[in-house]
Amino acid sequence: MAWTKKLTQLNDVLSDLIPQKNGITKFILAAGLKPQFIDDSGNAIDVWNRVLLEADKRDKVSDLINSLLDSYPENPFLKAALSSKEIDYSLSPDIDKISQWNAVSADTLEVLTMGQNTLLPINFLAKGILKSKAVAKVEMKTGTNRYSVGTGFLFKINGIDDLFFMTNFHVINRREDIKKTKIIFDYELDMEGNSLPSKSFSIEDGAVWYCSAVNQLDTTVLRLKDDNDELKTYGYLELNEIKIADSEFVNIIQHPGGEMKQISLYHNIITYRDERKIQYLTDTLKGSSGSPVFNSDWEVVALHHSGSEKKRDEAELPSGVRSRNEGILINKIIEFVRDSHKN
Repeated sequence: MAWTKKLTQLNDVLSDLIPQKNGITKFILAAGLKPQFIDDSGNAIDVWNRVLLEADKRDKVSDLINSLLDSYPENPFLKAALSSKEIDYSLSPDIDKISQWNAVSADTLEVLTMGQNTLLPINFLAKGILKSKAVAKVEMKTGTNRYSVGTGFLFKINGIDDLFFMTNFHVINRREDIKKTKIIFDYELDMEGNSLPSKSFSIEDGAVWYCSAVNQLDTTVLRLKDDNDELKTYGYLELNEIKIADSEFVNIIQHPGGEMKQISLYHNIITYRDERKIQYLTDTLKGSSGSPVFNSDWEVVALHHSGSEKKRDEAELPSGVRSRNEGILINKIIEFVRDSHKN
């Protein structure tokens, strides 16, 4: 019995959804498994690992996923796990291997929990819709019925006429993968909940290709093929150098797990910033690598590139809040593109 990457990803998802051991048993029973055959020692990640091993042995992985979908019907990773298409959404590098995570301060938690005014003008929503048009799904075929996924966006920089597309270096970084990669716009729902007709573009080979490694800016900048002048439909995000305040709120437009476009609006607050990166609490899901991080004025402040869960010795956060997320400050990326483009 082989432990596949798909099971590894599913183990991660399940321990994320149900992080307490005492919440696991009901799903074991609902899947037709017997709890007495499963060792419940260790933490929730360990228990879910053994549950999946037992489910795989008894050909009940789908039953287990369906039992969880009853409680989490919109979870994109559970839905993807039932698909025959194998999707790699665990693209994000481990934040502990590429950065030092800075603990959340008491002042930041106070902003989250003490009822700070979060009212915004109603045109905030209309502006967000316009900005979202430039955000696309990145899909790379990695084998027979296997794909890796991420997010990216069209952008321009003041003083440069070229229209660029940006994602993470860890999403795409090899020219030989260009022909296997599609950039998909309008992969989302309309006002009635129906799927919009999406449009795919390929990457222009032999054109712009600016890369900065994971432990630097984790950025790949490229140009899309647009023979029929169709990209203008999606606009672009104008990048400008910005200043970020402590405990500022951010919003993230993304394609989590390769699913349709979504937005993360709640609980997102900056916890740390320096000249290279920002770190923030967020309810962003896995698979959001390459997403633009916006402030409340819909200015791009960072390129999202890494996230992980709270460690055991870290302070408890308010319900629903996920921690340990990081983006590369957009000022550094603007500087990188300017320097690369003039050479």
